[in-house]
Amino acid sequence: METKESIAHYIATLAQRAILYEVSTTPKPGLVDCNNSGSHKDMNFFTFMASSSALYKGMYECALEGMYFQERDKTKLLDIIRRPGIQCEEAMFKATKGVNTHKGIIFSLGIICAVAGCLYGKSSKLEFQIAEISNEVKEVCRGLSNKDFQHISKKNNLTHGEFLYKEYGFKGIRGEVESGFSTIEHTSMAVLSKWSTNKDLNMNDLFLQMLISIMTRSEDTNIVTRGGLESLKYVMDSSNSFLQSGGMYQENAKEKLEQMNNLFIQKNISPGGSADLLAVSIFLGMLSGLI
Repeated sequence: METKESIAHYIATLAQRAILYEVSTTPKPGLVDCNNSGSHKDMNFFTFMASSSALYKGMYECALEGMYFQERDKTKLLDIIRRPGIQCEEAMFKATKGVNTHKGIIFSLGIICAVAGCLYGKSSKLEFQIAEISNEVKEVCRGLSNKDFQHISKKNNLTHGEFLYKEYGFKGIRGEVESGFSTIEHTSMAVLSKWSTNKDLNMNDLFLQMLISIMTRSEDTNIVTRGGLESLKYVMDSSNSFLQSGGMYQENAKEKLEQMNNLFIQKNISPGGSADLLAVSIFLGMLSGLI
């Protein structure tokens, strides 16, 4: 018989695999991959390997906390997994010597690990509908933005996320989890669902198609922090143009992505938030049995 611990290990393994699949997907415009570091001067592929290998314990603990969670108010689960989340961040910074490679991913995948644990605790099943996970994430993260941003007007030193919320109303990753990852529902999940019936792309190219589709829609705060709304519009337009000309199904797809990468580097653009949503998409794909 499976123990709670063995199931938590299984969920954490998939989370770590999703993180490794994301960074290994190549070529990704403006992002760290097997070929180069994109628009990042302080990290490379091996920084990501070091970081990825340090996140397992935190993901395992989030999944386990989800399995033991019994409260009626599901938002309390978020408070419970804050501790392993912080420890996971500390392990990341130790592994990367202070470089922030995966802070956004720790938040998103930590929540999904906890939710998967929670769903397993209720049903004893190991494959979940993506909508089922999404609805549970919404419940756990209900009211998060209001809670985190309510005293923003009284603060002098704002974080990047707080500044973007105050300036543009962007909720960033908080808005994504509150919505149950609505951005990926209309982008990468549609790509994955279509792919699952005919499997007409290899895994690397599937993940690139998913990433670029996310970039057409994501209010990526990494992009806005570096280059403002102008950069965000540029990324969305470039991504739409790539998909409309055939996406990963066109003959010169990789050459086009490499050209996009060079332009993103020139403009100091890094769609890091979209990369995080790709890792989320891959993880959901594995939890649902589509990948």
